Amino acid sequence: MRILNKLFAFLALSASFLQADLKTDLISINTSMVELNSSIASVELTSVSMCAPLIALNKQTQTVLDAIAVTNNSFTGPITLDDETLVLAQDLFTNVAALSAQTSFLSSDITLLAPTTDAMTLGDGIRAVLQLSSDIGEMADRIGEMADNILIMSDNIGLMADRIVQMQVIQSDNLLLTQNSVLATQTNALSLVAVAETASYDLNLDSLVVDGNVLVAKMLLVSLTPWNMSSKLEDIQTEVNDYFLKVQQFQEILNTDADQNTMYINSDTLSSLVNLTLVMTSLSTAMDGYGIMIQSIQVLTRDSTLRASMDSMLSMSADIGKMSNSILEMADVILLMSDNIGLEADQILLTQELQSMNIAAAQTSVLAAQLLAIGIIASIN
Repeated sequence: MRILNKLFAFLALSASFLQADLKTDLISINTSMVELNSSIASVELTSVSMCAPLIALNKQTQTVLDAIAVTNNSFTGPITLDDETLVLAQDLFTNVAALSAQTSFLSSDITLLAPTTDAMTLGDGIRAVLQLSSDIGEMADRIGEMADNILIMSDNIGLMADRIVQMQVIQSDNLLLTQNSVLATQTNALSLVAVAETASYDLNLDSLVVDGNVLVAKMLLVSLTPWNMSSKLEDIQTEVNDYFLKVQQFQEILNTDADQNTMYINSDTLSSLVNLTLVMTSLSTAMDGYGIMIQSIQVLTRDSTLRASMDSMLSMSADIGKMSNSILEMADVILLMSDNIGLEADQILLTQELQSMNIAAAQTSVLAAQLLAIGIIASIN
């Protein structure tokens, strides 16, 4: 018995250290983001010096991204949530929205300077601001993953349900602001570019679209009952995770190639990107259907089955949210690699708008699924 007591005491102490470390990391990241915002706000671009200041901002942004990655990789045990931790997480979403808005102002500055800037300097400036915009979009994605990790690793969701719901709403609002600002930055930059050449990833994108639609078809055929709910959702969650890994594998190939290659964007590539975001919308629609079925049979289902089912729903919603983020990141990388932005500018802007709408719809469904899971977990605790 003494040994067990010591073990429980050790686990409690370890959890408290992990919680303290997490708070320290969140405070440090928030401080770095505020400093980056200040740097972007104070940077001075001129027709002669445009690229160097933007590259310095890119390096500062990468430092923040690295710190977020380190924190994301440090989750090793259960976390007991408190108000301070959730407020710090909320601040991350607020700060990244402010950063994306500030970057949008930079692209407007470049637009004003364009008539008096030589082509080489202007081209470097456009590439640098697009990279900065892409990095801040990635920062929002990584922060979203961190929020998912905090939620998944927490051992007191029921007690903190109201605060978590509030954080999810703040997260959703600020991510939408971030996406709109990133889109505005890209729109401003695209209006200045005109170049051309060849290469494509249409086959890979089409394969992901086909596999995604097969997964959607499987999900739509699932019917949940109080007796099969847990096993069915676990199976579907496994398939969603397998598809997520395929998306990640293609993203890794794309990121590796982006360091050395360029590509030609054609209408097929852009259509595939839009179709991929439609897959995300369809996956989230199927998940909405699960939510409706779960609510209708909740009172007939054992608590243990509900808990296991809600774990699967949380994991599934997290994977769909991460996939949506990955698709937006891939679109940014393809945009940065492309040699014919100017020729395809109108089509790219249309694609960006469709992507934004589809991913926003998917994220709304992800949020609804998470709120449902949190509410059910809270009700049976």
